[in-house]
Amino acid sequence: MVELELIRVDKYSEQTFTHLLKASHYQKQVGSFELCSATNIAYLFYAGGKLVGFTVIGISNRREFEVCALYITPSERRKRYATEFMAHIWSVYKGRWKVRMQDKIESSCGFWRKTLAEMTNQSLGRESEFEHAFAV
Repeated sequence: MVELELIRVDKYSEQTFTHLLKASHYQKQVGSFELCSATNIAYLFYAGGKLVGFTVIGISNRREFEVCALYITPSERRKRYATEFMAHIWSVYKGRWKVRMQDKIESSCGFWRKTLAEMTNQSLGRESEFEHAFAV
């Protein structure tokens, strides 16, 4: 099994985050992300010591969170890294969560439907395909 590690983005990892952000399709949507902001948290994902992705979490108050971005490099997709990383994030940040799929890419929507169904033990129908709310 590959060792998974989450590193919170700070001034030391900001350049790595920025480089990966430019490679993702989130450039414009997360372009206003500020590392010093109390309303955003970003994590870099590593698998076996290799950088494989990132997430950006928005915080609207103490117990409400939103997944603003989730990116796994193309060569590392379909290895369940995103599911494992998000499960860890959700175990640390307890509260009400929201996931919006701004890009509406079918594979992204499928990933979130499957992952959230596993997490909440509920089937998610097509009517909620682009926005999901849940609590952990």
